[in-house]
Amino acid sequence: MASLILASNRLPIQLLKDGTIKRTTGGLSSALEGAGIGEQYTWVGWGGPCPSAGRSEEDLKTSLRSLGVEPILLSEDEIAGYYDGYANSTLWPLLHYMQERSRFDARWMPFYQQVNEKFATAISEIADEGAQVWIHDYHLMLLPQLLRKKRPDLKIGFFLHTPFPSSEIFRALPERDALLNGLLGCDLIGFHTYSYLRHFISSLIRILGVEADIDGLWHQNRHIQLGVYPIGHNRDGFQKAATTNTFLQQHSAHAKHLGSGKMILSVERLDYTKGVPEKLQAIRTFLESHPEMRGLVHFVLVAVPSRRGVEEYEALTERVQCEVGAINGTFGDVGHSPVQFLHRSFPVEELAALYALADVCMVTPIVDGMNLVAKEFIDCKYPSHRARPGVLILSEFAGAAHEMSHAILVNPHDTAGVAQAIHTALDMDEPQMWKRIHAMQRRLELNDAGAWAKRFLADLSSATSLSHCPQHASAKSLGIDLKSQLDSGKTLALFLDYDGTLREFTQAPEDAIPSPSLLELLHKLSHHPQVQLAIVSGRPKSFLDQHLGHLPLHFVAEHGYYWKTQDMQDWQLLNPHVDTSWKELILPQLEEAVSLTPGSEIEVKHSSIVWHYRQADPEFGLWRAKGLLSELTSTTASHPVSVHHGQKIIEVASQLVNKGVAVERLLKQWQPDIALAAGDDVTDESMFALHSDSSTPLHTIKVGLGDTRANQRCSIKTLRNLLDSLA
Repeated sequence: MASLILASNRLPIQLLKDGTIKRTTGGLSSALEGAGIGEQYTWVGWGGPCPSAGRSEEDLKTSLRSLGVEPILLSEDEIAGYYDGYANSTLWPLLHYMQERSRFDARWMPFYQQVNEKFATAISEIADEGAQVWIHDYHLMLLPQLLRKKRPDLKIGFFLHTPFPSSEIFRALPERDALLNGLLGCDLIGFHTYSYLRHFISSLIRILGVEADIDGLWHQNRHIQLGVYPIGHNRDGFQKAATTNTFLQQHSAHAKHLGSGKMILSVERLDYTKGVPEKLQAIRTFLESHPEMRGLVHFVLVAVPSRRGVEEYEALTERVQCEVGAINGTFGDVGHSPVQFLHRSFPVEELAALYALADVCMVTPIVDGMNLVAKEFIDCKYPSHRARPGVLILSEFAGAAHEMSHAILVNPHDTAGVAQAIHTALDMDEPQMWKRIHAMQRRLELNDAGAWAKRFLADLSSATSLSHCPQHASAKSLGIDLKSQLDSGKTLALFLDYDGTLREFTQAPEDAIPSPSLLELLHKLSHHPQVQLAIVSGRPKSFLDQHLGHLPLHFVAEHGYYWKTQDMQDWQLLNPHVDTSWKELILPQLEEAVSLTPGSEIEVKHSSIVWHYRQADPEFGLWRAKGLLSELTSTTASHPVSVHHGQKIIEVASQLVNKGVAVERLLKQWQPDIALAAGDDVTDESMFALHSDSSTPLHTIKVGLGDTRANQRCSIKTLRNLLDSLA
């Protein structure tokens, strides 16, 4: 069993051809070493293609578990559908804004679902009660919700290592709803940058209709925390590498070869998101514009092979190799080729030596979640490492650009601009170079990979997914006392809101008419000899008359402005002295909001004015509502009105009119033995406030989420079940 579980597509291991297994370092494993949690975690993931070497599946699992990992073994079909297909051919390009490269094949999603289920099953079997589970990256976006269903006791965090694209891009994904709902199984969701977080929030509201703030959201009775956690590099690993004999040997050899020349270094995985062809075009432009530099510069392109055997990547490799040859053929000379293309991976000691010697580092991806090469380069620039001063040229579309403001930021598509940046970097004086380097190094010291992991795990540990007060209840726990009271012959008064309480919201408010089952329920309750039932709603009296007037109910309309009890022939004012002259001041302001917000509309009632934005663009409507709330609060400060933000509405209502006053009047008239009030938004809080003042015991129920004075909380379905049991 495990109290902390890491889940990622790949395990930090390497399966050798002879069947032996060794644990690898780097990436997440390095980050966790820096977090100071030792070996107190279990890593769940895929071990990659498994050389059999005559070993059984159980033997292989036993060997892997001895290294502190829990293996997920995948079939060839699963690898093709889940990994090569959905994860890397659909999600990877889409998350990087390359929609034209995304392939939408309906055969892949079932495998993605199947593998995520495998992860959920494995984790649920080994996790301690209340354990923390940290899920990584786009391969496992369904896992949080699947795991939540199996083990609701777990603390579940998710971190996305890629960008999260704008909602206009993400909504092109056929399975967009499933992936977003999958992530909403988390207690904490983290991103590299604020812009990725903002795009995620935009997708939630535009695709699922779920509203969120920057720090989190309420969803299905739980609070989900959102955060920005820019990942750091393995600083400790590079600092140690710079003290090794390998580093010293490589440094001396490269320094001797360079002489008085200038090294412009590039290190990246060979992927179409990294902008290598665009970089080569910028290099060509630079060499064309500055012939005096051709024999002096050494462009060293380290390109780590990526997804060998995939046709698209093989074509990219061939294209890059051809262009490197063309540049060298055009601008090279006897004994000197301006571009060296090194298509292989390098040990950290050799990379550190290259970073220390490089005069310029070009990090120019088309789009990148973070990019740690930029951070590694700056962190190797210490005089104690015999480092030359250097300049970082960084794409503004890399996540690292948000942190490394002293780099020369470039648009990788602007090849002339990148070429100019190379010239600017090479022409910069040493004091200016060191000034820029030192400014960035201080931040890197404080925000390395270990600090990143510590921050995320600390927030996950403190995250609380449940509403602190009151707790959600079941129909049984809500109704047990009320039913026993009725069984003993006592009388009950019910005060029920309509929209969001008895009936779900609809896109158009006029469509929220009572269903036949709701009408039947209200009919039964209204004819119960021990029950008095009042519908206490913000709806106008015309709506209540039209859809519920045929039932022997008591009504309160417009939040307490009008009422009509069983013994009244017609509607009456609850308070005839209400002043509504303020409406003349407010109405022009709301009319302007309608003109500026397509899809919004005004509903004018006798005691209030309501601005509806349910049919407006969801993100724009919410933004406009927050601004309008602030403006109206200021405008009405000296008037006897209240302004509140409800379910897709902003309402300005008289302070002399509220549901609590109406309920209090009815309680005094009826004198029931026990009462219950239920509602879903701010306007119902005046009813809930009565529970401490009324002489009649009053149960109060908040339907849905949000702060409340109510002493219980439930869903619409649970309230309906309770009312059914009473009927």
